[in-house]
Amino acid sequence: MNALQHWNRCPEFIDIGDGNGSVRLRKRDDFYAIRGTIAKQLSADVVMRLTGDDVSILRGTPPADAAPAFELLPVYAAARDATPAVATGRIFLRLEEDMSIDTVRDDIEALDFRIDEVPLHAPHCAWLEPKSERIDEALSKLDRLRALPLTAHVEPQLLRPRSWKGRP
Repeated sequence: MNALQHWNRCPEFIDIGDGNGSVRLRKRDDFYAIRGTIAKQLSADVVMRLTGDDVSILRGTPPADAAPAFELLPVYAAARDATPAVATGRIFLRLEEDMSIDTVRDDIEALDFRIDEVPLHAPHCAWLEPKSERIDEALSKLDRLRALPLTAHVEPQLLRPRSWKGRP
């Protein structure tokens, strides 16, 4: 399977948050994102750059002939006019406070994720990445991660444009 096929397999919806405070994001069929350098033939389609993350959001769908050369990332939003969010494939997992990520390490690995980072100040949390490095696989397993024992929260990493709040 090529990068375009993986991009097409990303879930249409992803849920962010837990319980009553959750938000359902829908995959935008009119945008896609690329990590890294943009080819000249695509530069006219760039609508936004997330410079700190080297990600560009482009209008349209990825061209089939360009897909193997780029890391394609899906773009999600809560509504058509809402700020776009780019899924990276990284997943944040938080267990109940008194638990260690090591207690579910085998379960995480059985779901084909690897633990990328455990914050020193929060040993009950971890950033996960799919062993396959495929975003579609990571996003399609969110519910299975949520079902792990003692899980408090699961959320995909979403990159959004920076916004600066005015000072009072």
